[in-house]
Amino acid sequence: MKETTPEDVLKVMRHDNKKLDEQLDELEELEANLKKANELIAGAVIRYRKEKLKKKSLKAAEEEAEFAELEDYPTRESIRDCYGYDMITEAEMDRLFYLWDLREEQKNRKKSTVYEDAVTEMLQKASNAMEDKYRDRKEELEEVRWKAEQEAQRRAKTINDSRFGFLTI
Repeated sequence: MKETTPEDVLKVMRHDNKKLDEQLDELEELEANLKKANELIAGAVIRYRKEKLKKKSLKAAEEEAEFAELEDYPTRESIRDCYGYDMITEAEMDRLFYLWDLREEQKNRKKSTVYEDAVTEMLQKASNAMEDKYRDRKEELEEVRWKAEQEAQRRAKTINDSRFGFLTI
């Protein structure tokens, strides 16, 4: 004889109690809709970030070309040394220092690896607002489901105990 599971009992409870069935259906639909909406928003954020980062990469490549002549100078001191040996003029040294400082400043700004702006913030707020709007109803329905599952477990245990006798080992 097969043991009765809480899932079996819950199916019977849903069949016998239309209100419970409707509430659990509503919860399943709400969870599915929230999941789908969040997936769509996350997908939109990913596509948007990819687009922005691609543009940022192209700009970075252009900036790297702008700093290509600094490759001959591993340090600021090497620029100063070239000036000291009359290999470059003072104006050239000042220009190279300016480029060096500009490159360092841009390196420090590029530390952030995640692209954030007003659009990504708006999409995150939309996702949060959606979750907030449905939170209370979802919690109510989750409580109904939890109570139904607890009752199903209790009933399944009672059925199994009466059918098989209370076995202790």
